[in-house]
Amino acid sequence: MDRLFELQGEFWTAAVETLYMVGLTLLIGGTAGLLLGVVLYTTRPGSLLSNGAIYNVVNVVINFFRPIPFIIFIAAVQPLSRLVCVAPRMTEASLAPLLPILASELNVKRVEVATSADALVTLEAKANYRALGKKFGKQTPLAAEAVSQFTSEHLRRFEQGEELSVTVDGDTHVITPEDLTIVRRASGALVVQEEHGYFAAIDPAMTRELRQEGMARELISRVQRMRKDAGLAVSDRIRLVIRGDAEAVEAATTHREWIASEVLATDVRLGDAREGEGTTLARQRVDLDGIRADLALTKDE
Repeated sequence: MDRLFELQGEFWTAAVETLYMVGLTLLIGGTAGLLLGVVLYTTRPGSLLSNGAIYNVVNVVINFFRPIPFIIFIAAVQPLSRLVCVAPRMTEASLAPLLPILASELNVKRVEVATSADALVTLEAKANYRALGKKFGKQTPLAAEAVSQFTSEHLRRFEQGEELSVTVDGDTHVITPEDLTIVRRASGALVVQEEHGYFAAIDPAMTRELRQEGMARELISRVQRMRKDAGLAVSDRIRLVIRGDAEAVEAATTHREWIASEVLATDVRLGDAREGEGTTLARQRVDLDGIRADLALTKDE
């Protein structure tokens, strides 16, 4: 019990920090959600600005991108290079107002619009043995093997209404949608999601520039937390020193002005630079995905 009383101050500090983080998350998420919600509401069927095409695109893209940030940490820290969208029956001009929103929400550098998903996915046919069995009987395994040999081009034409047939030992039957399931697999290095004919593909390739930007973003986040823990006011200016592994220092050098602007630093010293005059308010060693960075900040009087 005595130990609980000793930790009471730390408990309340941790509680306030938790509420702060939750509140900030709600504010950011709520603002972004409100923006997208307004687009969805105003373009839904029956609304004043009813636009079924835009409504369907935003709705579908939001739904199948929702889990991706949790899988690849896309929206939190690490930026990615590009997103490729395919929206049936919509022109690039009609999608243009939505592209900046997608780029911002998904933290991608470039959003491209493609007219077809042919280059994004390959199609494979998975035979339905039960349905084929009613047509081919004992020859069903051979018919299923023939179905599995359909190419992507065959299956795309099949989806557009073109007839496909299979012949086994002189017995020919027309293939119907019940006879097979079409499976879409990403082609190349892109990560692809599809729903109701709408496609989105992200490029997970990590370039040196993107990695540096991700590290700089994380450094900003850590320094902001240090400012708060040190009791600095929102408007207080600081002097910042960043040391550590060469890759961390290089990222900070590349994005020096951005870091200084975000954390209100009048001076950002890098590498082996001295901390300068004044009492150091906070020091912290951080791990940036295996890369060490040592941070120190002083209030600028």
